[in-house]
Amino acid sequence: MVQEPKSFFEKHPSVTLTMVVVFLFVLIDFLSGMLFIPKNYNSFRTKHYYYHHGLVPNYSGITAWGNIYYPIYTNSLGFRDRCVRDVPLQSSKKRILFLGDSQTEAVGLTYENSFVGLISKALDTNKVEVLNASAISYSPKIEYLKARYLMEYVGLKFDELIVTIDISDLQNEIVYQQFNPNENIFWNEISYNTMRFLKNHSFVTYSFTELLDRKEKIRFFEKTKQFDSYRTEKKAVRNIQDLYSTFFSDFNDDALLSNPNFHGVANWYYDSTFIKLADKGIKSGEENILKLKDLCTKNKVHLIVTVHPWQMQVYKRNPEDYYVRSWRNFANENHIDFINLFPVFINNINPEKIINDYFILNDNHWNEKGNKAIAREFLKYLK
Repeated sequence: MVQEPKSFFEKHPSVTLTMVVVFLFVLIDFLSGMLFIPKNYNSFRTKHYYYHHGLVPNYSGITAWGNIYYPIYTNSLGFRDRCVRDVPLQSSKKRILFLGDSQTEAVGLTYENSFVGLISKALDTNKVEVLNASAISYSPKIEYLKARYLMEYVGLKFDELIVTIDISDLQNEIVYQQFNPNENIFWNEISYNTMRFLKNHSFVTYSFTELLDRKEKIRFFEKTKQFDSYRTEKKAVRNIQDLYSTFFSDFNDDALLSNPNFHGVANWYYDSTFIKLADKGIKSGEENILKLKDLCTKNKVHLIVTVHPWQMQVYKRNPEDYYVRSWRNFANENHIDFINLFPVFINNINPEKIINDYFILNDNHWNEKGNKAIAREFLKYLK
């Protein structure tokens, strides 16, 4: 009697058993991920090997800023947008690209109510396309690196770059000094995308990385002292604190981290002990804007630099304060177009009324009315 040939699985029982165990493990792991990985309102944010951090591409979901919940969409480039859409690298339209921090990303607001969204709607969309490459806690160094990445590695073409600057950039420039971009683009793209996928779908990966991240965050807040309430704060507040801690991953000056005045960046150039650090932050920002200017000149992009105030500066009622003068003088000396947005909020109106009308409650970010005011000011220039 002719014996039936054995199958691969019969010939290799140990390999077969291993494959079955691995398959079941992966199946259970991913099913557990679907059931037990909690909703993360910051899952659209991601670390980046070249420009430190940004937004994941083609994302659609709900996010939160404190107790404010709102929809968030990103396009194929990882820019905040009105919807998930593909953005070609070249266009026959004139392209205006905004680069700034959380104020320009417009935390707490829908894209349509952000000043970038309002500008885009007001301009002739048949002739002009407005893009927003901003993200929370950007500063000139990260803005330079992101612009370079977009121009030289992605191949994105645009005509005008508007960089929005505020006083938080003083601290961010100090914090990001030790961050260096990784030029190995191909392998970093693969590893980052793989890890992002696993963190969002594999319960084992999620649990392990969450444990490490939580230890790092608690260690950070123990150093900073003024966040002693971190463990007991409401989840909505902790989400913002968690974000804040991630931007200090490359910063190792424990003396500054433990100094409450270091985290009160709005008062740096009014504090005799911090004025030197403030000037260091301004100088670093100027050096990076000069690099950005050279990059723009090389790629035939028109550069515009703007500054806008925080609430504390509105209260002081000086539309040409030290920070404005520093950036205006720098821009004039280096032939860079400059827009001072302080007068939008610092004028003859009572500052208390301005803040109540134009800012989110107890927050340095503008509300819908504030974004409309900024959009009107930009449109005067752009039109």
